[in-house]
Formats: sequence, C-alpha cells, structure tokens
Amino acid sequence: MKESVPGLKDEQPYSDRLQPADKAVAVEFRSVSKSFRSRNADVAALFDINLQIETGEVFGVIGHSGAGKSTLLRLVNLLEHPTSGELRAGNLDLTTLKGAELRSWRRQVGMIFQHFNLLSSKTVWQNIALPLRLAGTPKTGITPRVTELLTRFDLQPLAHRYPAQLSGGQKQRVGIARALACHPKILLCDEATSALDPETTLSVLELLASVNREFGLTIILITHEMDVIRRVCDRVAVLADGRIVEIGSVADLFLHPQHPATRRLVFEAEQINEQEQEQNLSRVAGHPVLRLTFRGEATYEPLLGSIARETGVDYSILSGRIDRIKGVAYGQLTLALVGGNVSAALQRFSANNVHVEKLS
Repeated sequence: MKESVPGLKDEQPYSDRLQPADKAVAVEFRSVSKSFRSRNADVAALFDINLQIETGEVFGVIGHSGAGKSTLLRLVNLLEHPTSGELRAGNLDLTTLKGAELRSWRRQVGMIFQHFNLLSSKTVWQNIALPLRLAGTPKTGITPRVTELLTRFDLQPLAHRYPAQLSGGQKQRVGIARALACHPKILLCDEATSALDPETTLSVLELLASVNREFGLTIILITHEMDVIRRVCDRVAVLADGRIVEIGSVADLFLHPQHPATRRLVFEAEQINEQEQEQNLSRVAGHPVLRLTFRGEATYEPLLGSIARETGVDYSILSGRIDRIKGVAYGQLTLALVGGNVSAALQRFSANNVHVEKLS
C-alpha cells in the first residue's frame, strides 16, 4: 500500500512526490525565512532565502559566525522548520511532512558534524551501525553494510576501538561512514573540518570530494573558511546577517567578489590587508592599476614579458598569488602600468583570455 500524507485525500503518494520535478535540483528554498521565539520578541535568523541546490554538486555556504549558516543547514533535514516560505525536494513540499514521511526524508539526508558527535560508549563498528538500527534495518542487512563502509574508508583495523582511542581525522572518517550508512541522497557538513589540523583537513576534504564523485551525492557544506570552499565546492552562497548577499561559482566569487562581505572573506583567506593595498595604490598614483586574473594553462604562460616587449609597457607589481580552485590553477596579479601603449597591452591581455579589472 502506498504512503500518503496524513489527512489529505487524492494526494500523490510520498514516493511519487519525491521524484524531482527538475532532476537537476536536489533542494529548493523559495522565499524561506526563519525566526526564533525569545522571551520578549521574535529573533530573525534568515530572511527571504531563494536558492536551488543542484543534484550531485558540492554546494558551499559561507559566512562569519552568526550569519545563519547552521540554521539554513538544519532546515534541509527539518531539524528546524521555516517560519515562512517553501522548502522543496522535487514535487515534495518538505514542510508538510510528519511522522513516517518525515523520518523517511531524514534518512535520505546524512549529516557530519564539527565535533564528530560519536557515541563514546560504542565502538567504531557500533557507531556506523547505529543509523541502520534506528531505521529498523534487519541484522542481516546491517553487517554487510557496515563492513562495506569500514572497507571503503580504511577503518577495518579500528572497527573495535572506541572514539577516545581515535585521532581527529579517524573520528571524522567514522562520522562520514555513519552519515552514509542509510544510502542518503544529500550529505550535510556542519563545519566538518573546523576542529582539524591543516593536514587532516586536506585529507577529509579529499575524502568528501571522492564521495561526491563516486556516489553522485549532493553535498551541502557550511563553513567560515574560504579555503575549504575553494578546494571542494562547485558553487557557493555567501550569507551575511541572515541574507544571501552573493551566489555563484566558486571561481567567480573567489576571484571577482562583488559584495563587501565576500571581499572580506576573500581578503581574510588570502591574508590581504586592505589598508596596505590602499597604501600601495597611493604609491603609483597617476598610473593605470589593473588586477589580472589568469586561469588554467594561461597561469603559467610568459605573457607579461612578451606583452611588455611588444607594447613598451613596463609593470610595477603590487601584489600577486598563484593557487588552485578545485584543482584548476589560477593566478592574480595587481599591476601598475608605466609608459608604452597601454591600450595595446589591454587588447593583448584580453586576446589571451586574461580577465582585466581596472582598479584606478
């Protein structure tokens, strides 16, 4: 017998409504706001969130503490309910779910945490098995699934250890394995690397990227660290004071931030001092100042020298960096142009697919 929403007649069954109206969209926020009731008044946490998260992408949500990131994440698995607006998965309005249907949805949404949230009294094997037991999985189905996850995440030698006997990276691998136990379609990551050292952070991010590729899993990752976003995410939304202030591809937001909140996050990640930048610009007053962005193979081509020789333009380099965004090389240089044919130099940069931004 097919499940239906309690109290409604002639409604599509839950399993049918869960099929996406647009298969490219895993979760959609439609004008979602969220407030919390305090003793004296309502406290608004999110305002008018409109957002589509695509199936199979790694979507980042970044912002400083208090921006509303955790509240947004908890709406996806309905640990919090919207005050207004719609939250949808395909044809399904998630805010209508109750009882068995709500539990069914939550099983499709795994979650990993900043501080791991492993049960200290249970072994690695038992922690991974816990969601399966809570879901009522028969014992004959639990053992092979746990064994599969132990093997996939190189946890077999740790199966009978307790969390206190594990390193931070090992604990987070257990947390990821546990989150995947019930074959979720969406994985929520709540500051999953904030409690880890840089080397372990990198290994956990590589693991999440491989899980995304291997299983086609939609991952929603919240963080206050731009470097985490840069390494694994496809798109990112910037939250400030409960509002989405900018959204787009990681490369576009990282290399060409538009909103002041995004620029602050990028400058913090790159350890750029805005006051020092202003001082550098004042030293070259009267000369055109450009920010050049190179992507892919163009990052390593000797364009500056060849263009200088062709156009007679000299350069005063004010700042620069070379790094990678999700494995793709990029470079950014801030230059003052001195003498020569500046217009010709700009045309040559554009002809070589170099993004040119005029700063002064």
